[in-house]
Amino acid sequence: MRICLTIIFFISLQGFAQFQKTDSLGNFYVIEHQLVWQKWYELHSKANLDDALKNNDFTSDLDILKFTTSVKTKRNKLSGDNLPEYARHEYEAFLYVDFLRGRYRISVKQIIFPDFIEKIYYNGVRQNQTRGTLEQYILRNDGLIKRNVANLNVLYSFDTVFSEIFDPMAAESSE
Repeated sequence: MRICLTIIFFISLQGFAQFQKTDSLGNFYVIEHQLVWQKWYELHSKANLDDALKNNDFTSDLDILKFTTSVKTKRNKLSGDNLPEYARHEYEAFLYVDFLRGRYRISVKQIIFPDFIEKIYYNGVRQNQTRGTLEQYILRNDGLIKRNVANLNVLYSFDTVFSEIFDPMAAESSE
């Protein structure tokens, strides 16, 4: 019996460690060296939520009633004051919707600035390095968030934009 409990304990501990959040700031979390914006909402009506998602340009490609719960977003532009050069360009991201026990979670990750991907050459050969990702600018090498004024401003601007998109949808799904 003890051996069985010990095995269950180690399996659950390993499962928890796979999705451990190492740093967070507002609704942004660092999960496995990826910067992810996540927010949970109460699910009242899946049909109303589906309509709200389809009526928004940012989430129009989602169709949760037909099990399309992840999409690449269309290009958008971040608005805000005193943003760094890379954040003034259009961005795209991957959007995920998860459902669990009467709630749903919106996750936005892999935010990339396609027009600001730097081309790096070494000995005349172009290097295949992703330089236009938000993680490259915001995260340190150890996976923690660089907490300076510019990065905090960018994360706050993204948090405001995403909350302005998804908070009204949560209210619409409850009607």
